[in-house]
Amino acid sequence: MIEKCKSCGTTFEVDDKFLTENVKWFKCGVCNNRWDLTSTLTENSEQTQTGLNEFDRVKNELASIKSVVEDKSKILANKTNIALDQKNKSVAEIASELSLSKLNETKSDKNKNLENRSDKKSSKKLNIFPLLTIFLVSLLSLGIFFRSLLVSYSYLYFPNYSINYSKKINELLSKIDLPVLSETKYLVLKNFAATFQNQKVRFTGIIKNNSNRPILTPRIKILVIREDRKIILEKILILEEKIIPPNSEINLNKLVESQINHNEENVSVKATFIKKFFD
Repeated sequence: MIEKCKSCGTTFEVDDKFLTENVKWFKCGVCNNRWDLTSTLTENSEQTQTGLNEFDRVKNELASIKSVVEDKSKILANKTNIALDQKNKSVAEIASELSLSKLNETKSDKNKNLENRSDKKSSKKLNIFPLLTIFLVSLLSLGIFFRSLLVSYSYLYFPNYSINYSKKINELLSKIDLPVLSETKYLVLKNFAATFQNQKVRFTGIIKNNSNRPILTPRIKILVIREDRKIILEKILILEEKIIPPNSEINLNKLVESQINHNEENVSVKATFIKKFFD
């Protein structure tokens, strides 16, 4: 307890345990001034009451501040705050959201890859079409260019089908002036002879194929020429054999009717290959 002299203003520290009912007044040791203990207690009580009032005032202000803060907190709680919500989320919720986001990204990447693949496939299809067209045109051109060779091989390996279809193919190609022809440059006629028998002439010989592939059998044009260069017989011979196999030969043996007098002298006979294969 602090006591102050009302005369000289000197302060004294007084222990409360010495304040009893017998103590009625204080005396200043400096100026010998006396003052009643009652006034001191009254002042102390007033100070105490003032302190209590101040405490209550501060307490009330804190309570009002607390109320305002709680109201503000409730208002903020009702509003959506992304940062606060993210902060209040648990680790498991965050991990779940991250995994879901990763899954969505994976699905999005897969969809993009599928779209890219479909685009590439469509572009490939678009790119393949002109290539396929060029290939088919080239294949058709090669087939027309090697038509005689293809027909000869078809007679070699598929004779029945060739008999039925090769003539139709020739008719179709003949419309564009590309008939099926025999390659006579690889053929040789050997031991050719003509024998007169009454009103007939027999032509004999051997046709040899010097190539390594089959060749369509050509037709043979026969000319019988008299000494004065008059043609007394002109005939086209069609052999039964459709092809001459590679590096082999076939026999020519045809009997042809004619009006030639067997007593004719100085008569020459010529035989030449004709590339034409069909009528």
